[in-house]
Amino acid sequence: MNNNERVRKLVILSVLTAIALLVNIIESMIQLIPGTAFKIGFANIIILIVFYAYGWKEGIAVGLIRLFFGGLLSPSGFGPTFILSLSGGVVSILVIAIFKKINIFSIVAVSAVSSFMHVVGQLLAAIVLLPASIYYAPIMLALSIPAGIITGFFAKRLLIVGEPIFTNKPTEEDETQK
Repeated sequence: MNNNERVRKLVILSVLTAIALLVNIIESMIQLIPGTAFKIGFANIIILIVFYAYGWKEGIAVGLIRLFFGGLLSPSGFGPTFILSLSGGVVSILVIAIFKKINIFSIVAVSAVSSFMHVVGQLLAAIVLLPASIYYAPIMLALSIPAGIITGFFAKRLLIVGEPIFTNKPTEEDETQK
């Protein structure tokens, strides 16, 4: 990989990280189910795209950067909400990395499993930090699968649409401009 390709990759990964962070912040302002912190997890679309377009190292890096800066920019800072987000996020990122390495499941299936495991990671932290939140476990676990399917579907579509960007292949427009 030459220097221009490295710079291009770094720029694309930086933009994807910024988009994931922005989506995460916007989504955190929307309460889908009153009394819970349930989110679809649209920022995970970007994390999945990075894993599938660039690899596990890049996926883990972008995922962890998004988690850290999400906590840093959150009104609650690095409090209990951040701990819950971090615990779920780390478990989710590790699951994506493992399933991507196995490479026998579709991106939609990987997304559904990682979404479920995100909630499991949050529940493990919640048992320690906010024991009463365990009562939301059935709702959160049940909703995690459809949320993961939705994010997996969008990631799959965006990977197809964005393939020329991620693979550095020329588009039809690029070819006609020559």
